[in-house]
Amino acid sequence: MIKAFIDKLLCSKGHGGVLARGAVGAFIVEVAGAGILFSLHIMLARLLGTEQYGIYVYALTCINILTMFCLLGFHTSLVRFVAEYNIKKQWGLLRGILRRSNQIVLCFSFIVSLIGIVVVRTLSSQMTNEMLITFYFSFILLPFVAFCRLREASLRAFKRIVQSKSLMQIIRPVLTGLIVIILFLLLGDKLKARHVVAANLAAVLCVVLTGTFFLHKLLPGKIMKTKPDFYSKKWLKISLPLLLVAGMHIILKRTDIVMLGALKGSEQAGIYSAASRIADLVVFALIAINSILAPMISEMYHTGQKQQLQKIVTIAAWVIFAFTLGVSTFLVIFGKFVLSLFGLEFIKALVPLLILLFGQIVNSLSGSVGLIMSMSGRQKMLGLIISSNAAANIILNFALIPILGITGAAISTAATMITRNIAMLIYVKSQLGINTTVIGSWKNA
Repeated sequence: MIKAFIDKLLCSKGHGGVLARGAVGAFIVEVAGAGILFSLHIMLARLLGTEQYGIYVYALTCINILTMFCLLGFHTSLVRFVAEYNIKKQWGLLRGILRRSNQIVLCFSFIVSLIGIVVVRTLSSQMTNEMLITFYFSFILLPFVAFCRLREASLRAFKRIVQSKSLMQIIRPVLTGLIVIILFLLLGDKLKARHVVAANLAAVLCVVLTGTFFLHKLLPGKIMKTKPDFYSKKWLKISLPLLLVAGMHIILKRTDIVMLGALKGSEQAGIYSAASRIADLVVFALIAINSILAPMISEMYHTGQKQQLQKIVTIAAWVIFAFTLGVSTFLVIFGKFVLSLFGLEFIKALVPLLILLFGQIVNSLSGSVGLIMSMSGRQKMLGLIISSNAAANIILNFALIPILGITGAAISTAATMITRNIAMLIYVKSQLGINTTVIGSWKNA
């Protein structure tokens, strides 16, 4: 009976079928990508050791934060606008936003990279030679990562979820791992953090070419024959608040690692990073469903299909919660063993892992609440909630890390995750009349 229901859902031509097929494809890529990335980090931790691995994680975390700011919110607004222009067949605007987003993001990211190199050079006396060179390579990597994120967003908007997610979650880590293995065979114990960042750079260049190929094969011929129309002011007006949202999200997700590195050293940041990466495994379903849900929310909201929107959010909420609870239970039982895969030193992060898992379970109970706000034009309020939450996160980290170390970082992250979701739930329910929680969606199903 259950199999028959699943088969019917997957074959359906309605919104539920689109969500199911997209989510299944995204979920498969998420699982495969997470497995590959997880294996890559286990390999790096063992090949590099805690100190060099900590330097690598610290540098890449800083670059990931800067990448979100360099995108200027276009990686989110692209999904909204491309989905809207495509369904309305506004080919000039569609071509225009694809071109203008590339131009703006690339120019800004190159400027940020140059500033970053100058800043690192200025602080060179406070850094080891290995950390200095690693950061230099990382800033060269920055513009190319930003460009890849734009390609991901464009493919997502066309509901090509598998292709979109494959770029950075399959192709990049696989190529990086292969290059690192080759370098280890050549260098042996001389393998350092800078070599891994260089391997990342080579892999991302290949991803840029692959993503560009995917997108150009996808675009209809009419788009290429149409003169681009540019509404740059409008796009920036929408994108910049989304920049705040995305930037604050990445700060909330990675501030703990950066501040641990600054307050306790790169080795502690590396150990905590293992727990953070394991805790991220439980959000497969949320990320997978949100990937296909984003353009669907945009289409339904802007065409007034509120009842269908509530229904699709209902389905998503239960799948997200069930998966998160199941994986979290597994990790609570086997967390010590999973941490030991990185090395015996990483078992110290068991308590932080349990705290982070609790935060993720509460996060899953809220469903796709943040996505609803960003795709329905509530980006300013979303930005206000996220930014105030990020400020609270920084304050908590400053207060707790010196006292509790990696456990303090975990408490800060989990606490702000919970309060953020509560604030968004209250707003969405009162302003949009949509309840994204598990309990609420059960009542509305």
